[in-house]
Amino acid sequence: MNSKNLVSVIIPAYNAAPYIVETVNSVLSQTYSNFELIIVNDGSTDTTLKQLIQLQESDKRIKVIDKVNSGVCDSRNEGIKIANGDFMTFLDADDVWDYSFLECCLSKFEEKGSIQSIYTKVELINEKSEKLNQFIFAKNISSTADVLEWKKDYVASMGCTIYRSSVIDQVGFFDSELSTAADQDFHLRVVNVAPIIALDKVLFFYRVHDNNMHQNISVMERDHLYVFKKAEQNGFLNSFWFKQQCFANLYWKLAGSWWKDGNNKSRGIYFVFKSLMAYPPVILKIMSKLIR
Repeated sequence: MNSKNLVSVIIPAYNAAPYIVETVNSVLSQTYSNFELIIVNDGSTDTTLKQLIQLQESDKRIKVIDKVNSGVCDSRNEGIKIANGDFMTFLDADDVWDYSFLECCLSKFEEKGSIQSIYTKVELINEKSEKLNQFIFAKNISSTADVLEWKKDYVASMGCTIYRSSVIDQVGFFDSELSTAADQDFHLRVVNVAPIIALDKVLFFYRVHDNNMHQNISVMERDHLYVFKKAEQNGFLNSFWFKQQCFANLYWKLAGSWWKDGNNKSRGIYFVFKSLMAYPPVILKIMSKLIR
């Protein structure tokens, strides 16, 4: 492996005191050591900044940026602006890498030089970092359609994905209008440049807890509708029935989110009907759920 390739690891952090040390240590313990770790404190009101300063003093690879609160996308963008790496990756302040994440991904890049982006299999952990034996599998994301169709194998998390910096140069910054759907919007632009290749190894651990951003269903609804309308404007929904099917799948996901996590069954039923009206064959999906 070419250890001369510098990797820029960018972590946005807002009130991340309970987890930030564990997250940072999962980066510092990587078997591939040629990285810079850029941590952007997004106006935290807890002890996050104090912990970050202590961590920065312990390892010269750590750079801490402190700024006023403006959201996860602006924080990632601030990191991008000062990044120097040949590769770039974004890790949330409560998630964790396997110690071999960078080594395995960079070996894959070296094995096939045409690869532009890689993502890995995911395992869920809880607030105590206990593995939940629940996995999100990965397969190659070859086109914008793979993202827009809400395929089960598609992983939206940034933390399990690493990119050549040249790809970031082409797709630009994160859309600061977004929070929960920022990853999906970003990956739409990435796969419009080149596929994201799957690595079938659990190298990333996604933490499930009460403060997860996606648990705000109203924000999730707003953001995903925004992303899909933006995708339509960008020409990614390039036929009528494909557009209808994608929107139907989105409405179906929103229905389930409101019903289960949002505890709002009437809103859930509303999106079931919107899904049916957008693409009537979605009734087959509903029937399969009822049969189970």
